[in-house]
Amino acid sequence: MTRKAKPDPARVGIAWQEPAIMNIGKGGVSDGLVKEAKRLLKKHKYIKVRLLRSTMSENPSKNDIVQKLCLSTGAKLVGIRGNTAVIYKI
Repeated sequence: MTRKAKPDPARVGIAWQEPAIMNIGKGGVSDGLVKEAKRLLKKHKYIKVRLLRSTMSENPSKNDIVQKLCLSTGAKLVGIRGNTAVIYKI
C-alpha cells in the first residue's frame, strides 16, 4: 500500500510568506515554464506561483491553469489565494 505525501504545514506556511518564485503570464503553461517549474520543485519542494492578469484574459479559470501545471510537473496543489498558488513536489 502506497502512502500519499501530505504537505508539511510548516513548509506550506513558509511558502505562503515568501515572494512568488514563478510567474505565469500570457504564454500560459508552456514547455519552458514546465521545465523551469520542475527545476524549482526539485530544488525547493514547495513553490509559490503567481498568475499574472494577462493569463486570465485568455483562460479565466485560475484553478484550471494551476491544475494543468501540476499535472505537467507531477506536483500537487496546496491552495490558491487570490492570484497566487502554492504547489509541492510529491
